[in-house]
Amino acid sequence: MSTPDPSLVAEILAVAGDTSRYDAFLSAGERCRFCTEPVRLVGSSMTVDEATGEVVELFSTEHLPRGELMKPCGTRRATRCPACAAIYKGDARALVHAGMAGGEGVPVSVASRPMIFATLTAPSFGSVHRESASGGPCHARGPGRCQHGRLRSCVARHRSDDPVVGEAICPACYDWEGAVLFNSSLSDLFRRTSIYARRNLARVSGQTVREFDASARLSYLKVAEMQRRGVVHLHVICRLDGADGDDPPESLSGAMLVLALRLAVTQVRAPLPDNRGTARWGDQFECQVLDGHAPVETCRIANYLAKYATKGSDDAGALDRRVVGMGDLRLRTLPPQLRLMAETAWHLGGVDALAPLRLRGWTHTLGLRSHFLTKSRYFSATFGLLRERRQTWQRAAHGVVSASLDRTLTVIGDWRFVRRGWNSSAETYLATSEARRRAESRRLAYEDRVLGCGAGA
Repeated sequence: MSTPDPSLVAEILAVAGDTSRYDAFLSAGERCRFCTEPVRLVGSSMTVDEATGEVVELFSTEHLPRGELMKPCGTRRATRCPACAAIYKGDARALVHAGMAGGEGVPVSVASRPMIFATLTAPSFGSVHRESASGGPCHARGPGRCQHGRLRSCVARHRSDDPVVGEAICPACYDWEGAVLFNSSLSDLFRRTSIYARRNLARVSGQTVREFDASARLSYLKVAEMQRRGVVHLHVICRLDGADGDDPPESLSGAMLVLALRLAVTQVRAPLPDNRGTARWGDQFECQVLDGHAPVETCRIANYLAKYATKGSDDAGALDRRVVGMGDLRLRTLPPQLRLMAETAWHLGGVDALAPLRLRGWTHTLGLRSHFLTKSRYFSATFGLLRERRQTWQRAAHGVVSASLDRTLTVIGDWRFVRRGWNSSAETYLATSEARRRAESRRLAYEDRVLGCGAGA
């Protein structure tokens, strides 16, 4: 975090110097995990045994140091709340790791099954400035000028932090509508790809699709990465399982899975509404066969995919919330490329033929209409399961009565919303600092305990 200004430093010292005030802050912070924008509630709850009607526990905010219950906001975006985002990122990491090496209810035998890690890219919608990773110029090709009088080439060498990276070389030539509609069709495009991949697996293994389905199934987890040009790439882990969740037939291999997915990427097209053509994958396709028994590689991929759990459509967080109108959009500080993508999504949302896409509701994701991380049913555990286990642990840690096998408990609550946030900028700064420190400690503990590989996030 950046160093606070002198006035904020004085306020922070005032909070830390007042013992009673600081203790109340720490007590509230522990309950909300030092969330940046906690939800503040007042009220009470009563835990009742359904069988006997006995009241086994009473809770009221009157007995809390501040007279309010502060709950985490639960967002996944780090630009809004580092504390809640760190929890979300940890859950995403656990889901990916469990699907590759077992754990969280997934058998460890999955590590021995055929598995691949692939990146499915978006096609080009026009030339954009790119990072000069190899040391060469941005765009050496493209002689002459476009119909709008702009040079088609760029001989500059851009660093990764150059703000021009990802911007269209000629905004007037760029296919903004095509880019937004590609994002909106991503779920359907991948659904069709998984179907074609399954058919191709049957074909390369010398079986009919019905015979393949009787002996094996394709499980996957996919993560969306929003590029700086505002178009989404997909990172996908595909795993072959037996039809009943056990090991697949030995005749199937990771190499077959690579071939089947590569063929599917070239075959699949998804129709766009209003006769606006079809969506397809880009020409770039990267794929590698994984070894689930390699802890360093498993750790690296889990960390790599989990980092997208906390990212939004832009790095600064201007698109972290839904857009409610063009006036709202104009007030947000965005790079030109993302601004034009967002404006295009909003305008397309007003086209009657595209109404089923509900693009105005997804303007903040530039048309992407799905969660950042989705998976097939049997690939791994669920976010809900991880939240339930964490809640059970927290209830036990705070001495809260829990239901047992022979006892059913019901919680009756009466709550009223007060507001969001801390009492002052100093408390917000202290909470954010503590959340970042704890997130780093959890990350290091995770890598040391589960993997022992020390790979970076």
